[in-house]
Amino acid sequence: MKKTAYTSEPTNQSKGFTLIEVLVVIAIISLVFGVLSYSLYSSITNSLELSKTSENIKNLSSFFWDMEKKFSTSKALYLKNFNGSPVLTLYNTAGNNKGLVKSVFFIKENFLYYYEYPYIYADPFFYDEKESYKLFKVKDVKIYVVKDNQQMMEFQGMPDYLVFEIDGTKMVFK
Repeated sequence: MKKTAYTSEPTNQSKGFTLIEVLVVIAIISLVFGVLSYSLYSSITNSLELSKTSENIKNLSSFFWDMEKKFSTSKALYLKNFNGSPVLTLYNTAGNNKGLVKSVFFIKENFLYYYEYPYIYADPFFYDEKESYKLFKVKDVKIYVVKDNQQMMEFQGMPDYLVFEIDGTKMVFK
């Protein structure tokens, strides 16, 4: 009878795995899955952070462009601080309505709001919160004007420069 490589009889030298070999393989597989899961988590958090940063840049650049148009066409500017919260009013021709309009920027509950009124004959610091547009969330806002090399937190007239500092980003309008 011929001997074959396959037999059903157990031998003393069986070809199974030892417990140490199985544990080493499990440890290696665990390390591979750990590294892969950390890479996935890291890429997701980085993409979310990038998304927030790009949204912030979009909001600031849109605000800068709109503010540049409004300030360059302004006929008068009023700036006042109410309990540390600045309110800026511009009388300009770059609003959503035709003609000379009153544009008011104010902070409420860490959001920058915009209010536009088509008539200029009213209190410059009046605005209707219900009719205002919520622009974007801010943490720290500082608005001031520069007239004759003097920085002022309250002003009436037309300054040399208008400066917005929003969350560490400084925007200067001339």
